[in-house]
Amino acid sequence: MSGKLTIKDIFKVDGSGVPYLKLVIYGPSLAGKTSMLTVYNVLRKVEDPETIYSSLKKIDDPSGRTIFYDQSTFELPKGQGVSVPKLRYQVWTVAGQKRHYIQRKVVLEGADGLIFMFDPSKNMWDDNVESLTELLSLKGDTLGKSLPFIVVLNKIDMPAEDRTPTDNFLDMLVEKKLASNKGDAYMRVIETSCLQARNELMTLLRSPDIKSKLDDYGRLQRGARPLSVQKVAQPIEQLTREIIIQRVKSAKPG
Repeated sequence: MSGKLTIKDIFKVDGSGVPYLKLVIYGPSLAGKTSMLTVYNVLRKVEDPETIYSSLKKIDDPSGRTIFYDQSTFELPKGQGVSVPKLRYQVWTVAGQKRHYIQRKVVLEGADGLIFMFDPSKNMWDDNVESLTELLSLKGDTLGKSLPFIVVLNKIDMPAEDRTPTDNFLDMLVEKKLASNKGDAYMRVIETSCLQARNELMTLLRSPDIKSKLDDYGRLQRGARPLSVQKVAQPIEQLTREIIIQRVKSAKPG
């Protein structure tokens, strides 16, 4: 390729000609994938509604369980700290129930980054293993290479006696060769509680002193995020930054 590289040479472009990334949240049924995207969508609405390009779309059954995907598209907010003038990032979730394998395979197509969500409930261990094994069969050769990933351990607010210890999940990542050792595995894991984040965000937005948390434009200040909400947003925002930085660096000559 001759001449100076442009953003469109580094990223895919959507129908309106704007560069974009596709992130997929993967994991077993009821792990909290839809909850994560829902909390993040609300957070963007109250912090910077102009960064929401398309609102949350859900394809679910009457009980509210995803049967194909959930999806929302955001634009990179100003001050993100990367040298990309305008970029959209699509966030998708997959349907976790076993019978929706084909749907998951379709949603994974074209992914630029992946968030794998574990459910630490003791009765979900086999489902976690099966879901990760399935993902490896579909994308194993690319995970951590051309397909950056982050692991989320949800429901950390559960009583210890009801949870599978974090060490077990670290051992699984090492066993599946997604990490070289437990220390490396731990660096890839973000522990969250989507339920706690949802509750604390709603409590904050309804609090009598909410005005003290808003900027001059009536938007929630980023520093006012409860820690639980920050932990839910972190995988999406961190993975987006990592992909952008990786793409920009790899595109530079030399």
